[in-house]
Amino acid sequence: MNEELQYEPFDDKGKVVCQICGKSYLVISPRHLAVHKIEYSDYTKRYPTAPLSSEQFTIKSKYGKNSTLFVKEIDEDIMEEEVYVDEEPELEELELETALKRVVDEVRDPVQVRKMRVLDHLRLHFANVEKDFTIRHISQISKKQLFEYITDFCDPILKIVIQFPNTFWHNKDAHLDPLKNHRLREHNWKVLIVESRNPTVDQIDSVIDSM
Repeated sequence: MNEELQYEPFDDKGKVVCQICGKSYLVISPRHLAVHKIEYSDYTKRYPTAPLSSEQFTIKSKYGKNSTLFVKEIDEDIMEEEVYVDEEPELEELELETALKRVVDEVRDPVQVRKMRVLDHLRLHFANVEKDFTIRHISQISKKQLFEYITDFCDPILKIVIQFPNTFWHNKDAHLDPLKNHRLREHNWKVLIVESRNPTVDQIDSVIDSM
């Protein structure tokens, strides 16, 4: 359930404010949210408009600038991303080095570069869309897990899944369970499928417009 922001999104130093406790950080991290006994994904669902990183914690992204989202090689300027962090991190922010390394590693991975370009474009349509989102369904009667699927892209608020079966082959469950899309639809998920191996912006928009 969406909730109104309890605090200003940023403090006077530009740090992001946790909407649960009102404290300021460079990033709202899973480690911090664990203190409040809430999952990262649940926090974003509860406060979909709340920022997750400070104005200081930014990356100069070049994603989404071309109509063709997939390229054979990573642009040289992407390989030289600049990251800016607070020079005096607090104890809670010591994990930023790990977080930044993960971000840099991601932009060096060609598959992740492509995914981020698609993600940036999809955010023009779906504000809460995430990549590699896992959907789990638990039986209300037996309390047992009925299925667990990794999606290419998913807006968990609108319950929309966008799959690229001929582009991203990381989802082994797509081959193990041919009923994946059928089961998702049975549980009120809208499943959109982009069939092209090298989809353009127009092709993706066409599939979205067909909903």
